[in-house]
Amino acid sequence: MIKLLSRQQKQEIAKQLEQQFLDYPVVAVASIAGLKSSQYNAIKKKVRDKVVMIVARKTLLTRAMDAARPELKQIQAQMTDAEIIILTKLDPFKLFKTFKQNKSKTFAKPGQLAPADIIVPAGETNLAPGPVLTELKQAKIDAKIQGPKIVIGKDSTVVKKDEPISEPVTKALSKLGIQPFEVGVEVKAVYSDGLIYTADVLDVDQEYYLTTIRTAYSEATAIAIATQYFAPEFISPAIVKAELEALTIAERVKKDEKVAETPAEAQQPPA
Repeated sequence: MIKLLSRQQKQEIAKQLEQQFLDYPVVAVASIAGLKSSQYNAIKKKVRDKVVMIVARKTLLTRAMDAARPELKQIQAQMTDAEIIILTKLDPFKLFKTFKQNKSKTFAKPGQLAPADIIVPAGETNLAPGPVLTELKQAKIDAKIQGPKIVIGKDSTVVKKDEPISEPVTKALSKLGIQPFEVGVEVKAVYSDGLIYTADVLDVDQEYYLTTIRTAYSEATAIAIATQYFAPEFISPAIVKAELEALTIAERVKKDEKVAETPAEAQQPPA
């Protein structure tokens, strides 16, 4: 039996939501489509120290937003009845990365579009000979019996990226324990400091950009020192380079002086 909330209870919840919207500057809209309750609760437990995840009716959420922070109208355009709201003090990129790192693998269902080429690798399986061999062959997998096990003779691409996955393929993947999909909380958009960040903007390879910036800085420093462009940022590395070069020259001079002081007879190789 569903218990209906009284008017007073609704008002209390609305006030709590309003306060939460005031307490957290960053607001995100996220989808939990395809996520089992157990998976959702596991993710929620992992991130509870960083974010507040709110599941509530859209009308209740929008009223609380309007009352607490009218500027959040911008994020409301991203909301439907199937989304949740996430509140945090993390910057948008760290928030997106947090949920991207907390995804679970899951099996394919018939009709789903492949997220990438799905390849069954060659090698021994843990499957014993039997009707399953026929199921694998129906999925166009190069399967054969070898001793007490079924073996995949060569890598088999069972479905290409963005193609629908057939029922025979889903059965075969399930038997082989291959989980080609990831499910999790999908952050769709984030509001922060008057700006909306969509998922395509937030989904960046941070390591790639950090490496690119480090390389660019190193190259810029080398050019600046070579052209004697001594901006404040380049003075310290220029001094270090000059010191190393001076030490190298000093070492060479010492060697030359030792050679000059050695008697001519000692420098001559023995006859």
